[in-house]
Amino acid sequence: MEWMPIVGAICGGAIALASAVTTEVQHNRAERRRNRERERVDYCLDFAVALDSAHSALRAVAQGDEDASHRLRSANRVVHEANVFAARERLLVAGTKEIVKTGERAYHGLIVVRNTIRSGASLSSEEYHRAYHEFAEVTWRFRMAVRTDLDHARLEPADLERRSWSEREDCRGCLDLAGR
Repeated sequence: MEWMPIVGAICGGAIALASAVTTEVQHNRAERRRNRERERVDYCLDFAVALDSAHSALRAVAQGDEDASHRLRSANRVVHEANVFAARERLLVAGTKEIVKTGERAYHGLIVVRNTIRSGASLSSEEYHRAYHEFAEVTWRFRMAVRTDLDHARLEPADLERRSWSEREDCRGCLDLAGR
């Protein structure tokens, strides 16, 4: 009996099997990479939307006529209801170093806005505007860090017809406070 055809068939089968396994491993790695990117987009968007929702709700609290004790509870409640804390936890656990750093700055900027409103500041007050414009600046830095992480081009304020991310220069409230 001739052994060469049998050995050749076995070797060919082993090569084909190794090739199929290698292809499958590469496919699985690519799929995991795509899933991680989708998850990264999701948790970054969740965090950005939570920040925006909380800020909008805080503005409503600031416009209300609640007394100090109710304002404190309302400000705390709206930040909690906007899911900021849960979104922040996801970001802290799953984010890249740069996203976590800029996300923390944005989170702390929101907390400064919350504390400013809890202390009784109105939307037209200098205290609110100082806190708000800093929050706007760090929130935009977070967005740009996410864009960079996703390999998207960074935006400059001029790309969106702004002079800065904080928009202090064109803020009607700040201009009124400065007497311009």
